[in-house]
This record gives sequence, C-alpha cells and structure tokens, in this order.
Amino acid sequence: MSLKFLSPLLILVSNLYAQNTFQGVVADRETKQPLSFVNIGVVNQNTGTVSDLDGFFSLKIKASQKEEALRFSMIGYESYTQSVRSFISEFSSGDTLYLKSEVFELSEIVLSEKKWRRKTIGNKTKSKSVSTGFINNELGNEIGVVISVKDSPTVLESFNFNINENQYKPLVFRVNIYSLKNGLPHRSLVYENIIVNSSLRNGMMRIDLRDYNIWVEEDFYIGLEWIQDLGNKSLLFSADRLTGSIVNRQTSQGSWNTVKGLGLGFHVEVKY
Repeated sequence: MSLKFLSPLLILVSNLYAQNTFQGVVADRETKQPLSFVNIGVVNQNTGTVSDLDGFFSLKIKASQKEEALRFSMIGYESYTQSVRSFISEFSSGDTLYLKSEVFELSEIVLSEKKWRRKTIGNKTKSKSVSTGFINNELGNEIGVVISVKDSPTVLESFNFNINENQYKPLVFRVNIYSLKNGLPHRSLVYENIIVNSSLRNGMMRIDLRDYNIWVEEDFYIGLEWIQDLGNKSLLFSADRLTGSIVNRQTSQGSWNTVKGLGLGFHVEVKY
C-alpha cells in the first residue's frame, strides 16, 4: 500500500486559488424591478461583472479575496459595499440584492445673454493605420481618455470617435463620464445611464449628449464600458502613436491603468 502526502505549500496554493461562484439578481428596493447593467466587483482587484438585462449576475470570487471589499454600484442608486467575507456568509446563490435609489440635487448653469461659442476638444484622429480597443471582453471593461478643459462652464454636446472595425451586430455599450482624482477617474458626472446601441461597421460615431445636461469646470474622463456579453469578436477604434494616453480598467470596480504613447481618437463637441 502506498501513502500520498500533500505538502503544506500545495495546500496553501490550492486554497489561494479556490473560487466561490455567486449568482443572483439585483433589483430596485422599492419597485422590486430588476436592474440592468449594475457594476459588481471586488474593489481594485479586477474581479467583476455587470448584471444583464434581467438583473442577473454571476461572479467568481477567490478565497484569497475574503478580506477585500465587494461593491454593487449603478448610476441613480446608492452603492452597496460589504466585505467579501460578510457577503459570503450572508448571500446564498439565487438571492436578490436590493439597491436603494438615490436622490440627486442637480446644480444648474446660470445662462447669461452671451453668445455661446463651440469647439471640439480631444483627439480627432480618423487614422485607419493605427487602431486600438478594449483590452478584453470582460463585463465592466472600460476604455477612455482624459479631456482637458480651459473654459468654465463647458457644456458637453456630443461624444465622437471613429470605428475602424466592428464585427458586433448590434454593438452595445455605456458612455461613462467621470471627474478626476490624481489624474484618474473618480466620480460619475452623469445622473442616468447613457446606453448606446449601434450597428455601425466603420466610420464616425456621434453620440448626442445634449439631453443629459452635462457640464464641467475641470478636466474629466470620458469613455466606453463593455456591458453585454456579445462574444469574442473584434471592435477597433482609430488611434495614433506617441500622442496622449489611454485610461482603462479590466472589469467592474477594478483598478484604473494609464497606457502612455497611444492616442485614442475620442473627442467631444462642446459649447462654452
């Protein structure tokens, strides 16, 4: 008879990479209606997902992440944040997690009799020889740029970029706009989801922002978020080398990264 022993190191590695899969639904606390496209993830750990059209989510959490914070967040709702350890002990697969709607006090622009001026800010490249895109197709993956602002207030009228290749039909994404902290995205500057559906294969994409009443006084981030599982195909945007930086994150609630030396062709039409 032979005896087999597992070394302490092997046991440690096994425990470290063990995963728990949690599935459930996110819904509105008052109406009980499911919430689509809620960002769910372990904060700054690149472990995350987005709820689907029916509020359903599936999230794998590593055993090594038990002391980290888990967050559910969505525009228009109070964020739910809890330690992974507490969440594991309280949440059973198939449960519904409820988010409470949040009331915003919107600041207003005082309009004067002055004549508004208009301009385009950001990178306007339409290059077909240089392309870039999302780093993966994980739900919650975001890609965007920081836009510099010189005039206050600056009102955002449209968000524009050139698609070099799109194999998805239709393409579905969310436009996100954030204030900055230490040069990275911080707080959302929009108060409702900006969801875009498009079948554009290539060419200039223009997203009208006028109905969202978005205005800024300082530099800001604008970008796109991957919110539906559309399969593993190709989506590429115009870019150019050695100009600007790309700001991205791998998935919902993940950490932000800056990729220097590649200018993503995202630009905004504004009035000021």
